[in-house]
Amino acid sequence: MTVKFRYKGRTFGSAQSLSSALKRDMNQAVERSIRSAASGAGARVRKTGQGYTVEGSEEQLARFNRRLR
Repeated sequence: MTVKFRYKGRTFGSAQSLSSALKRDMNQAVERSIRSAASGAGARVRKTGQGYTVEGSEEQLARFNRRLR
């Protein structure tokens, strides 16, 4: 018996491929929220090897933190 999963209109035949699609969507959602919070606060975001770096004045970083929550 074959089990098929549907997620956002796509059909997945294995849990591993479904897992990778879910991880990709989650990462994109987090990146979108970080970038939108930074742009609204006037701060800059850089993607580094260790994650994301947000740069700006003290006031901009405080606004970024409020927007991200």
